[in-house]
Amino acid sequence: MPLSQTNGIPAFARVMENFEWPKHVHNSTDETFIVLSGVVYLDLESSSVRLGPGESYTVQAGVLHSSRVPGRAELIVVGGKD
Repeated sequence: MPLSQTNGIPAFARVMENFEWPKHVHNSTDETFIVLSGVVYLDLESSSVRLGPGESYTVQAGVLHSSRVPGRAELIVVGGKD
């Protein structure tokens, strides 16, 4: 269940620990990751992005990606539900 929705786009609060999400794509919505604590890696088609506390990144619709957390991280994820 989403934390909230804005114009039909859901936002989720997540706590992840030693976690890896499989590669996937969202065809019609962007997905934004906002890291509150810990470190999150976003593995994109041709690069990886490291996010620490206070950093964010938006994966554009149609881009194959996965996320991984070595250790523990708290984050907000907006969109990406299609």
